Amino acid sequence: MLINLWYVVMPSAQLTDGLAPVQLLGQPFVAFRDEAGHARLLSDICVHRGGSLSAGGKVGATVQCPYHGWRFGADGRCSHIPAQPEARVPVKARVDAYPTVERHGWIWAFLGDLPEAERPPLPALDWVDDPNVRVVAGHFDWDASWDRVMENGLDFAHAPFVHGSTFGDPDHPEIAAFEVQRDTWGGQAQMLMRRPVRKGWLRRRPTGEHVEVATVPGYHFSGPCATLHLTPRPGWTIHIVSAHVPVAANRTRTWWMMGRTFLRSPLFDRRTIASNLRIFEQDHEVLRKVRPERVPDTWQQEVSVKSDGLQIAFRQRLRELEQRGWRIDEARLAREFTGRTACVVPGPERREGGAWAIETIPLVALDPVTPA
Repeated sequence: MLINLWYVVMPSAQLTDGLAPVQLLGQPFVAFRDEAGHARLLSDICVHRGGSLSAGGKVGATVQCPYHGWRFGADGRCSHIPAQPEARVPVKARVDAYPTVERHGWIWAFLGDLPEAERPPLPALDWVDDPNVRVVAGHFDWDASWDRVMENGLDFAHAPFVHGSTFGDPDHPEIAAFEVQRDTWGGQAQMLMRRPVRKGWLRRRPTGEHVEVATVPGYHFSGPCATLHLTPRPGWTIHIVSAHVPVAANRTRTWWMMGRTFLRSPLFDRRTIASNLRIFEQDHEVLRKVRPERVPDTWQQEVSVKSDGLQIAFRQRLRELEQRGWRIDEARLAREFTGRTACVVPGPERREGGAWAIETIPLVALDPVTPA
């Protein structure tokens, strides 16, 4: 799991007037709306005696801890201590606050301490706001790590075998050669997918025929998102984005949206949602049994071939970000912190220095540079 990336917290519509507990990167957060209606995110650990802020309540523009009533503003600073209302609030009486953006129907939060100019962009999802695209959305919970789930979404060689009863063609599993286009924060590839032609209202009876579908899978580290664009027939387009958010080491919540430029009546929504969830369920049956549970650290532990090109590009960029010192040290976290010492993902204000009561989450140390 990585810090210094944008993560999808939840759909905007789900955050109303109250407090919402959220778990990301194995850590607790509290989401709420300020008096202007803007989404905010704070660390969910009161610096006084460790109370859960999300179990408290909102008082004006502040979040009030349920334990002793300390109040924290959207900037994370304590503004009121009921037991000593006239005393000066200690400088260390603050919790980490994180930048948030609401776009494309989701609340995004930057979990890290990078200055604004160095943060990655959000993925381009303009189709979500296009009135000519009918969008449905939902979520899916996995007993699998986010990186395994992400790679699964980029892997079309598994479709004939895992999704043979939905959209895969087990009689034509071949993957034609393709090139991966990369940029700083993502990548994509143009592929041709063979889809079996089926009959009947539920399209479950194969006819023995197949059609080729232009397909563009991709990934972006903000979200982190797997994207997919399909052209099932001339004039028809399907857009899919899945934000695979690490809840914990081997638990992932996927917030997904699917848009279609055809059959835009709401009458087709239920079937579209059911089909998408069925695909996730088929993938889950495989991923929850994959070993090791996480993407291996070295290439030698698994065998890759040319059809794995998009996953390889994702792994290479993942390793580059880890080498920046952004990877959470889960072993040290479990050994030295869990149940003993509170820690948090550092927010941007940490870069300004000053006193803080709670330690930052441990990160994997960079390999020392050997002198030439």
